[in-house]
Amino acid sequence: MSAKIRIGIDVGGTFTHAVALSADKYELLAQSKVPTTHTAKEGVAAGIIQSLKEIMVTANIQPEQVTRIAHSTTQATNALLEGDVCQVGILAVGGGLEGRRVRSETEIDPIELAPGKFLKIVHEYIDQPEGKELAREIIVSAIKALQGKGAEAIVAATAFSVDDPKIEKQIVDTAIELGLPATATHDVSKLYGLRARTRTAAINAAILPRMIYTAVMTEKAARLMNITAPLVVMRSDGGAMSIDEMKKRPILTLLSGPAAGVAAAIMAAKISDGIFLEVGGTSTDISCIVNGHPSVKMAQIGAHRIFLDTLDVRTVGVAGGSLPRIRNKQIEGVGPRSAHIAGFKYSAFPGQAEISADAELTLASLAEDGSCYPVFKDKHSDQAWSITTTCAANQLNLIPEGDYAQGNKAVIEHSLQKLAEAVGKGSADAIAEEIMAKGSLPIRKVIDDLVLEHKLRKEDITLIGGGGGASVWINYLSKKMGVKADLVDNASVISAIGAAMALLQETVERTLIDPKPEDFSAIRQQAEAALLNAGAVAESIEVRVEVDMEHGILRAVAVGSHHISLSEELLSEEDLKTRAAALLKTPANEVTLVARTQNFVVFQCKRTLKKFLGLVKEEHSPWTILDIRGRNRVSASNGEIITTTADKLLVALNALVDKHSKFGDAGKILPSAFIVTRNKVVDLSGLISSEQMSAICEEELKRLGAEETVVVAVKIG
Repeated sequence: MSAKIRIGIDVGGTFTHAVALSADKYELLAQSKVPTTHTAKEGVAAGIIQSLKEIMVTANIQPEQVTRIAHSTTQATNALLEGDVCQVGILAVGGGLEGRRVRSETEIDPIELAPGKFLKIVHEYIDQPEGKELAREIIVSAIKALQGKGAEAIVAATAFSVDDPKIEKQIVDTAIELGLPATATHDVSKLYGLRARTRTAAINAAILPRMIYTAVMTEKAARLMNITAPLVVMRSDGGAMSIDEMKKRPILTLLSGPAAGVAAAIMAAKISDGIFLEVGGTSTDISCIVNGHPSVKMAQIGAHRIFLDTLDVRTVGVAGGSLPRIRNKQIEGVGPRSAHIAGFKYSAFPGQAEISADAELTLASLAEDGSCYPVFKDKHSDQAWSITTTCAANQLNLIPEGDYAQGNKAVIEHSLQKLAEAVGKGSADAIAEEIMAKGSLPIRKVIDDLVLEHKLRKEDITLIGGGGGASVWINYLSKKMGVKADLVDNASVISAIGAAMALLQETVERTLIDPKPEDFSAIRQQAEAALLNAGAVAESIEVRVEVDMEHGILRAVAVGSHHISLSEELLSEEDLKTRAAALLKTPANEVTLVARTQNFVVFQCKRTLKKFLGLVKEEHSPWTILDIRGRNRVSASNGEIITTTADKLLVALNALVDKHSKFGDAGKILPSAFIVTRNKVVDLSGLISSEQMSAICEEELKRLGAEETVVVAVKIG
C-alpha cells in the first residue's frame, strides 16, 4: 500500500510555502517555495495551486496517497488591513418594543479597518410582529433594496437568533438564491450581544466573496488533479476547519499564519509550556503556550471588539533582516525598518552581493527622525547592501552549521569591522554584540510580559524558535535570559508544517453567567457534534470546557483528526523516561514512572528549591504527561499525581482539588487539574468549581468501565 501523505501550504505576504509530510510520523518529504500571487487574476489561489502542483511533482506524490491538504493564509488579514472588502448590507428583523432595540443595535457605522480604510455598511429593517411568519417576497424586496444601495454581501440579524435562528436562516437562504453571499449573526457567534454579533458578522460578510473564490479555486484544482482528500484551512485559534466551514466563516482565518506556526510548535516540538517566536525578515510574532494550548484572546478590529477568539500574538518590529538605527555615531535601536523594506541585500549572503574591498560605507538617512542606517555601495555597480541582525548573529557564532540564516563569515566580519570603525566601536564583535543587545530589548519585554500575565516560571519555560530568522534570535535570547531554547526542525517552513499537522478544531460559546452542570454536558456534546460533522473520527476527539468569568462565557473547544494514525513508532519505557527527563530538566535516574494508562505515561521527580539566600527550602514534585509516542501533553513544575479507578474518580478528584485549593479575595481558587483516561487527557484547568469539574468528568465516565485505570494530576502553585 502506498505511503499516506499530508500536504501543508502557508500563504505568506511574500512567499507561499508547501510541504509534504508522511501522515504517520510527520517526516518532511519535500518542500517548495513560490511567490505569493497577490496580483494574479485568481488571487492568492494561483500561488496555492502552483505550490500544490510543484510539491506533488517534487515528491512524486500520487493523488490517492494524499490524506489531507491544509493551508494557512494571510488573505483575510491582508484584506482587512488594506480595506480590500466588499460593501455589506445588514437586513435586520424585529417587532414591537423589541424591534426598536434591534433597529438601533444593527445600524452599524462604517468600521475603520486600518487608518483611512473603512468597511461601508448599508441597512434595511423589517418590522415583523412576534409570531407572524415572514413572507419570502418581503425578504426579497429588502435584499434588492440593499443591492440598490450598493450591498455585495448580506448579513441577517435578529435579536434572539442564538436560541431561534429560523428567520436568519431564511434570509441567508433567500440571499444565496438571489446570487449574493450571505451570513447570519448566529453563524459567527453563539453569544448574546446583538451589536457585537452583528459587527462580527458584517466583517465576516465583507471578506466572503474573495475568500469563497479562493476556496472554490483551490478545491477545483485539487479535484482536477484527482485528489479526493479533505481540504482544510487554519483557524485563528490554532486549529483547522473544513473548506465548507471556511466558506461560511472566513473571519475565523484571521492570524491563521501565526496560528499554524504555533500548532507546529506544540505538535512537532512537543512543548507544554513555552514562548513561541516566529521570526521573519521584518517582524517577529510572539505567542504563549500554556498546558499544551496556545493563548487566545477576544479580537478587535480597530477600536471595535468582535466575537472572535484569535491567537494572542504580540508582534514586534525586529527580526532577521532588521537594520541598526544610528544617531550621533551611536546605535540607538534596531528595526522596524528591515533590509527587505529598504530594498537592500544582506551582507551576510555574498551570493547575492559581493562586498569589494573598496566598497564605500555610508550612514544613509532613511527616516524623517534623523536616524541613519549603514549602507554599503559598490563603486563599480549600483549594488547596495546593509548590515542586519542576521549578520550580527553570524559574527557572534549564534547560527548553527547549515542553518537557513548561515552567512559568509569573512564577508560579514569585513562589513561589521567597517561599521565599527565608522562609529568608534573598535571591533566587529563589539558592534555585533551591541546590535543584538539593542535589538533584543523589545522581544525580551514581550516575553517578560507574557511570563507575568500567565504566571509562568522562567525556569520552566522553553523559547521555541520558528521561521527563517529563528536562529538569529533564539540562542541569543536563551543565553541572555537564562532559559532553555529549542529551534524547531525545518524552521523556515514551520507554518506550512503546522498547517499539515494541525488538528480539526471547533469552538462553541454560550453567554451563561452561572452555568449549571447540565450546561457543561450540553455544550460539550455540541462541540463534539460539530467536529464529527466536520469529518473528525470520533475516537480522536477531545473536548476542553472552560469558564470565562470576566465576560460571562461558557466555552467548549473540541479538537480531533480526520484519521487516527497507529503506525507511528511507539517508544520504549526507557526512551519515554529519557524524554521526560529532558522536559523536567532532571537526570533520567532521578525520574520515576508514577502512573500509566493504555496510551499515556506520567513521570515525576523531586526537586529542592532554595529561597531567601538559601535559608528556606521548598520540596517540589514536577511531573509530565506523555503519550506513548513521546508527545508531551502537559507538564507542571510542582504537583501531585494519584491513580484510581473510574468508579472512584469523582471522590479522588474532589479530595485532591480540595487539598490544594487556596482562598483569596474572590473566594476559593482551585488548582489546575487534569484527568488521564486510556485515550484522553481531559483538561479541567479552565473551570472554577468542583461541581463544574465533576460535570465534565461524569461525561467521560460514560465511556469508561468501572474498573478502568484513571490518573488525576494537579498543578500546585
